[in-house]
Amino acid sequence: MKKIFSIFLVLAMLFSFAACSSGDGNSKNTGPVGDTTGYNGPNDNGIEYEKDDLPDDLNFGGATVKFLLETVGRGDLFSDELNSDVVNDSIYNREKYVEERIGVELEPFYVDPQNGGDYEKEIEKMIASDEDMYQLLGYTTFAFTRFVFNDYFNDLYDLEYINLEKPWWSQTFNAEAEIMNGLYVTTGSLSLSLTRSLFAIFYNKTVAANNAEDNPELDKLYDIVESGDWTYDKMYELGSSVYVDNNGNDEADEEDSFGLGFQRGIGIDFIWSSFDISILSPDENGWFEIDIPTEKLYSSLERLTNLLFNTNGCFVIGGGDGGLNTLSAMMASDNLIFMNNMLNAIETPTLRNMQSDYGILPTPKYDEKQDEYYSYAHDSYLSFAIPKTNLNPDVAAAALEAMASYAYRDTEPAYLDTALKGKYMSDPQSRRMLDLVVDGFKVDAAWIYLETLSAEYPSNFRIFICQNKTNYASEHTKMEKKIKNALNMFKIASKFS
Repeated sequence: MKKIFSIFLVLAMLFSFAACSSGDGNSKNTGPVGDTTGYNGPNDNGIEYEKDDLPDDLNFGGATVKFLLETVGRGDLFSDELNSDVVNDSIYNREKYVEERIGVELEPFYVDPQNGGDYEKEIEKMIASDEDMYQLLGYTTFAFTRFVFNDYFNDLYDLEYINLEKPWWSQTFNAEAEIMNGLYVTTGSLSLSLTRSLFAIFYNKTVAANNAEDNPELDKLYDIVESGDWTYDKMYELGSSVYVDNNGNDEADEEDSFGLGFQRGIGIDFIWSSFDISILSPDENGWFEIDIPTEKLYSSLERLTNLLFNTNGCFVIGGGDGGLNTLSAMMASDNLIFMNNMLNAIETPTLRNMQSDYGILPTPKYDEKQDEYYSYAHDSYLSFAIPKTNLNPDVAAAALEAMASYAYRDTEPAYLDTALKGKYMSDPQSRRMLDLVVDGFKVDAAWIYLETLSAEYPSNFRIFICQNKTNYASEHTKMEKKIKNALNMFKIASKFS
């Protein structure tokens, strides 16, 4: 992911300079619409974007490329019309650009789960009928990848026109998703849901300043991050002692003030990436083996248990998006210093209309010895595949490459720079922190293959912790056996045996 987003640190610096020079914090979004070549020119910020390898004269004569998607997150990949929103308009223009550039017609088809639609059954129907119904697939990662072991997808490495080493594809994801020198699903710049799903630590600058007399480091949070000292213990030290019973009911509730706010669910999954805890690693044959640093795992789980159940200064809300929305509302009401939330919270009216300023920090390191900050993305983000029923997979590969390279040079900068950095965030240092969050995307194969190879090991530990259980070693031993069984079963029953 670093290769995908490393450009944004430079972008943020140039953007900040432009803002100081002109007094206008919004950069102009300029896409390569109408350019039917690979486009290698600078945007208005002077950034040179890497050119893709698609031939300039590539033309598939109007071939139809049907893209199967869910209605959930529909606006990430296609848009019906221009509406002056830079992200929406980039997505709209991308479709027209790709169609013109390589001579295809892109047709999105949506499965609506709210009206009885079932995406996975639609894939099963296509494979069972052996019909070339859809040429491209995009779906929720953790559920999508089980089809890899049914041999439903093409090996992307075998296809012409798609270059998976390019910066618009997540190198981190690809390395973890690879199976025995093959890659069947991928993600990257084309998946805005990936960026939106990244967890970060938000902090209320007003509340932090009000508590800085007792703890001056609350006025130096960016410096702490830059020095490499933003660890879990540091976050806990700064937030855990802050609690005020605002309504005087002698009960901790969302009307009170807290130093820390965490959702008890996906909000605690961040530790696997942020603390650099591995689960699966490739063996000498490219299959997977268990690689869990148990001592570090148990220490991390102990910290989580203490945070959720023994910390007066931590407000803990239940699972689901509603819990994350409650945390945002508490921060907007100046009742939290820190909260752990996904980046998509920035786009909500709650934070857009927030009166106090807020900042963003990466999720903390395990300790000072950890070299980098790593970010966890909730595994509902989109990844992409090309089904084996596709009679002309190279056409789909070219379309996917053209869409992704456009997203890298135009849609993604529109989202991160203009939408997030320019409109919703109030200071250049927060923009720098945002780059650390996005650059730090880290994923383990166990999350990619959650429902298959890892036997849901990490998400099962989430449930375990939320039940305030502390027999970590025995739970690990029990679940480790399930992983071993899953690894054996899927290897024997799939093409990878």
